[in-house]
Amino acid sequence: MMNIMQMLMQARQNPMAVISKRFQVPQGVQDPHEIVQHLLDSGQISQEQLNKTVRMSREPQFKQFLAK
Repeated sequence: MMNIMQMLMQARQNPMAVISKRFQVPQGVQDPHEIVQHLLDSGQISQEQLNKTVRMSREPQFKQFLAK
């Protein structure tokens, strides 16, 4: 089983590979806003999940993993 650090590093290197393991995203869609909108529209994520994820991404302990 992959640990959280490995998953974060893989997500940083190839975010679509990680996303496509969990969600169904139409092929060719690369724009992050379009991907999020598709996930919301298709019911794969809820607005509450998105809001929680955005809040978490702003926390200092996660920012180090999201910086490029």
